[in-house]
Amino acid sequence: MREVEPVAIVTGGARGIGRAVVERFVAGGHRVVLVDVDDAAATEAAEAAEASGPAVRAVAADLADDAQRARIVPETVDAFGRVDVVVNNAASLGERRPLIELADADIRRVIETNLVATTALSRDAAVHLPRGGAVINIASIQELMPLATHAAYVATKGGISALTRALAVELGPRGVRVNAVRPGVIATPSMAMSRRELGLGEALEEETSPTLLRRSGRPQDVAEAVWFLASEAAGFITGTSLTVDGGRSISRRPDPLEQEAADA
Repeated sequence: MREVEPVAIVTGGARGIGRAVVERFVAGGHRVVLVDVDDAAATEAAEAAEASGPAVRAVAADLADDAQRARIVPETVDAFGRVDVVVNNAASLGERRPLIELADADIRRVIETNLVATTALSRDAAVHLPRGGAVINIASIQELMPLATHAAYVATKGGISALTRALAVELGPRGVRVNAVRPGVIATPSMAMSRRELGLGEALEEETSPTLLRRSGRPQDVAEAVWFLASEAAGFITGTSLTVDGGRSISRRPDPLEQEAADA
């Protein structure tokens, strides 16, 4: 008798890190619910991933909206009958403005999308997660090395790391592990856009990369870390944050993105 394929929910799954995570879980035999605010992009990414493996269901949802967010877990259970892994990846950077220029509405949207949604989706899934289930939250090295003009985003990413530890304490007795991945500079569409807006090239070249490994990270680098934390190989790991930054957080090399952001 064929073993039931496990089910993963991945938010922000249409592009960048999220899409790489979806592809990795499909390759690993998971059925996936791909959540993204962009309906067309979510559908395209789901169809592309499904062509190489188990079923992928696209769900269009704005995570800053309570009602849309509340549909995700029930629709997953209705479609696939279970939830085994939740990857809270979706995030909003918000307006890149100095703190004194930030509007309340923008601050709230960043917090709702990044931190409130991560908390709420983990809560909604917790009653369905089996022993051996996992929650993986995507944090950021910006909680350790914040850039100027990213105050709300940085605050949420630090909150996600703290939330990860709190959920690990609460869900551990149920056999559910909760961990975070803390990416550094990753070559994603949003990173390319940020660099364009600052008048920099779209990609970090070897000679200007601030990482110890002299390159930007790839979405697949983060996806492999997420896959590891969701797997039985990490069965005794919970409440921790795994930094995936090519050594950026201990590097003394200058970061052109950081300098341009500070000058903005």
